[in-house]
Amino acid sequence: MQTENTIDSFWPRNISLREIWINTLWAFISGIVWSLIMFFIVFLISWYIDIPDAFDKTRAGLWTNSIFPFMLSLIAFFGSSIAIFSTYFFLTKTDPNKYKSTPIHYWQLAFFMILTYIFITPLYVYTWLQTYDNIMYIFMGHVMILFFWTYIISELLNNYKYILTWIYWSFVWLFLTFFISVSLFLSFSSWFAKLMVLLILLPIINSLILLFKQLFELAYYKYYTITWYDQLGDIFYQLEEEEREQQKEAEALNN
Repeated sequence: MQTENTIDSFWPRNISLREIWINTLWAFISGIVWSLIMFFIVFLISWYIDIPDAFDKTRAGLWTNSIFPFMLSLIAFFGSSIAIFSTYFFLTKTDPNKYKSTPIHYWQLAFFMILTYIFITPLYVYTWLQTYDNIMYIFMGHVMILFFWTYIISELLNNYKYILTWIYWSFVWLFLTFFISVSLFLSFSSWFAKLMVLLILLPIINSLILLFKQLFELAYYKYYTITWYDQLGDIFYQLEEEEREQQKEAEALNN
């Protein structure tokens, strides 16, 4: 069994429908936990700041709370971290041959999330002070960036050979998710309602990301078994071959 797993790691991965179902279900559960924690945080914040009233008063130009944009940024940061780490942890259990559970992997994910928080928080503040109507779009963009790049980082750390598979598909789900989220946002006039909708939408986003990613992997594996041509997996070998040829030509010219 170990030999098969070792051999399979050099070729497109054959993922079963059962594994797809289990991983997707866990991603949805992780998103539900995320949303529940976020609802709880919003409830705690409401003891100090009336969030719906904060949106309404700021819209009317009557009141601005400098703490509120920082709180939104923290909600996106902590909530996304919980969903991402729990999903990745589960993947290390269901597919340990691909996803490794080491301090390096978790630290790289955490480092990117912390770095994103540091650089995007000033954008929350600027948007709240200048164009407060768009602050929920900053919130949505913050979450999308975290999901998009942390999944890419995890794939790069665990299976860089097929990173292009995940990158190509990521742009597809990113476009679809953004389209769905914006459509739902525009259907509500209240910005507090938009926040609640996004919290409810995130479990669906998290599960759909993993579902379609795995379906894409399965489709690529079927394509490989039919054609026996590993286009994405061979890309780095082809680049190395081109570099060797260029090096040989440069040495021949020097000689």
